[in-house]
Amino acid sequence: MVEKNNKLVVGLFWGDEGKAKIVDFLTPYAEVVVRYQGGANAGHSVEVAGQRFVLHQVPTGILHPDKKCVLGAGMVIDLPQLVEELSELESRGIEWRGRIMVSPRAHLVLPYHKLIEEIQEAKRSIGTTRRGIGPAYRDKAARIGIRVGEVKLGKAHLIKKLGIWLKEVGELYEKTAGVSFPSPESVANELVSSAELLADSITEASAYLYEVAKRGGILAEGAQGTMLSLNWGTYPFVTSSETTAGGASEGLGIDLRMFDSIIGVAKAFCTRVGNGPFPTEADEETQKLLRGTGENLYDEFGSTTGRPRRCGWFDSVILRYSTRINGVQEIALTKLDVLSGIEPLKVAVNYRDYGDELPVTAEEMETVEPIYEELPGWSMDISAVRKFEELPENAKNYIRFLEKIAGVPIRYIGVGPGRDDIIVRGEK
Repeated sequence: MVEKNNKLVVGLFWGDEGKAKIVDFLTPYAEVVVRYQGGANAGHSVEVAGQRFVLHQVPTGILHPDKKCVLGAGMVIDLPQLVEELSELESRGIEWRGRIMVSPRAHLVLPYHKLIEEIQEAKRSIGTTRRGIGPAYRDKAARIGIRVGEVKLGKAHLIKKLGIWLKEVGELYEKTAGVSFPSPESVANELVSSAELLADSITEASAYLYEVAKRGGILAEGAQGTMLSLNWGTYPFVTSSETTAGGASEGLGIDLRMFDSIIGVAKAFCTRVGNGPFPTEADEETQKLLRGTGENLYDEFGSTTGRPRRCGWFDSVILRYSTRINGVQEIALTKLDVLSGIEPLKVAVNYRDYGDELPVTAEEMETVEPIYEELPGWSMDISAVRKFEELPENAKNYIRFLEKIAGVPIRYIGVGPGRDDIIVRGEK
C-alpha cells in the first residue's frame, strides 16, 4: 500500500533517472501533481498501454483524467510550446481543459532566449538543450524578464517590455554576434495568441496548493537532477534552476515541511547527456549494453534532444551526497532489469584521494579515480517480477548493497518500461 500524503520526487543524478515513471505510479494517491522548476528542457517519458508520452512542461499527472496539474512559479515557460504540447495531448485523447493551472509568476521563455543560447552553445558547449532556459533564468535574476501573468495586460504592455529588453540586452548581441531578433510586435502577437487558449488556466495557485497540502494531496515533480543543480551540481555543466528538494518551496510557495516524504530517484546504473564530468563512465562495449540500440523507447537516448546518453556504473559517492542534500527518506531505483545478463556489476564506493566526499569543481570531478567494488550479476529476465522476494538473489543483494551505502530504504524498484512495472517494498 502507498500512503496518501504529500510527496516530493527529485532526481539524484544528472536527470533521466525515471522520475516520470515514479510520479505516474504515485499519481493515483495524490490530488494535484505539480512542477516547480525548469521548463521545456525536461523530457519526462511515460509508457501507458503501449503508448509513449513525452512531457516537457506539463506535469506527468495529466495522464490521469481525475488529477489537476500545476506549473509553478519557479518554472520558465515557453507558451507557444506549451500550447503545442497540450494540443498534442488532446489529439491523443487526453483532456486538459479545467485541469491545468499555470502560475502567473512563472517567467516566459522568449524566442530571443533560444537565439542567445544557440550563440552561447556555438562558442562554449556545456550541453544545453537549446530551449532558452538559461537566458530566461538569467533575465529573471537580472529583473528584466517577463512573467506569464503579464500577457493578460495586453499587447501594448508586452511590446513596451520587449522593446526594453531589446535595448538593454538585444542590441549588444546584434552588434557582437550579428544576430537579428524578431520584432517586439511579432513576439507579442505570438504570446497573446497562445495566452488566449490558456486564459482560464493562468491563475495564482499557491493558496490552492496550501489547502491541498493540508489534506495530504500534493505530488511534486522535480525536473533534471541534483547533479544538474545550479548550486549543488557539477558547475558549470548544470541547468539554471534549483533542482533539489529545496527548490520546491521556492517554486511552489508552500512550506517544505509540509512534505511528508521526499523520494529520491536513481537508475540502477548512471547516465549523463551532454558534456561535463562523469567519473564512472564505462567503456564503449559496456555503454552499448546499458544504452541499447535506440530501437526501443526504453533505450538511453534523450527524450528532449534525442542524443545518446553516456552510460556508466553506479556511483554511490553521488548517491550519498544527493541523499544528504535533499533529505531523502525513500529511494526509487529504476531500470534494474537492464542489468540482467551483465557480469560482473561494478559500483563506485569511493574516489581515490577524496574518499566519500564529492569534489567541488568540475576540473576535480573530471580527474577523480573511482574505487569500485564488484558484485555478481544475474541472468534472469526480471521484467515480470512484482515482489522483492521473487528477484534473483544477486539482484536482491545489489539492492541491499546500495541501500546500505545510502542509509535510506530503497522502496520502489523499476523492472520495465510500463506503468505497473514496479516492485514496492516495505509496504506499511
